[in-house]
Amino acid sequence: MSINVESTTSPSAAVRPEQPLITCVIPGYNESANLAILLPQVVAALSKLSPRFSVLVVDDGSSDDTVATVTACAKQYPVQLLSLSRNFGKEYAIAAGLDHAAGDVVFLMDADLQHPVALLSEFFALWRNGYDMVYGIMSNRSHESSLKRFLTRRFYGLLSRAASIDIPLDAGDFRLFDRCVVDALTSLPERTRYMKGLYAWVGFKAVGVPFVPAERMQGHSSFNLRRLSGLALTGITSFSELPLRVVGLSGAVISLLAIGYGVVEFIRAFFFGVDVPGWATLVVGMAFLGGIQLFSLGVVGEYIGRIFNEVKSRPRYIVARRYGFDSKEHNGP
Repeated sequence: MSINVESTTSPSAAVRPEQPLITCVIPGYNESANLAILLPQVVAALSKLSPRFSVLVVDDGSSDDTVATVTACAKQYPVQLLSLSRNFGKEYAIAAGLDHAAGDVVFLMDADLQHPVALLSEFFALWRNGYDMVYGIMSNRSHESSLKRFLTRRFYGLLSRAASIDIPLDAGDFRLFDRCVVDALTSLPERTRYMKGLYAWVGFKAVGVPFVPAERMQGHSSFNLRRLSGLALTGITSFSELPLRVVGLSGAVISLLAIGYGVVEFIRAFFFGVDVPGWATLVVGMAFLGGIQLFSLGVVGEYIGRIFNEVKSRPRYIVARRYGFDSKEHNGP
């Protein structure tokens, strides 16, 4: 099935409106202290780009004062709030923000103050020059451990080869989207979301801008090793059948080796007689094949689990509260 995305409000590369409607989406989880600093900075930056703008904060089930902080800022600035009913995860918070973003131009940035607000004007200038997507590239990851940097490079290299899509290394969620890109992303039906892969999959004319992430001023990142591992597994299973092919190839190789070993043993027994077999060989062989079988079942189970989540057709997220919207409340598709 193909998806035809035509935006009646999105300009072509040759024609950009002088005063586009801009929406800046900021997903956050327990980022109250950082949002109090970030929101005035973002409002000041956007006001220089167009008089028509708003900031959309997606509260991903925070347990701190995020709602109170954002609603207080909304009394002074054009700020909107989507408060989700629980912590659904960043990928779904981003999806919620894009679903509700009304802008001709949509910025996406984190709430932890590590994405430089000063780059918004540079992103916007590139959009005016015809780019439909502009993304930030971290030129310095010294704030991360050596192990994390190594695993990140290996993962994106593997995913780019396995999925046949070009996912830029060190590119994250600091981005600008033209309306046509937002429409394409929100039209995708899958519920298991790996946004960095989806950004690359939809295509469009894109360019990267290097930046150095700032130090986090308040709080700490909620992305621990468990969440990052889960996100990596989602990326692999969402965009590639490579694990299934590896399992199938492994089964074929083991079967050929078994056939070859059987032929060798037959010839050996025919000419030299039968030796008493050793228990060690038997036990090692059974353990090896049993491990391969369990591993194969686990890989197949991951894909079946993805299918199960899709066919349940539950909404990707549930909105508990909306603030600053004129339209009637609705939940995610």
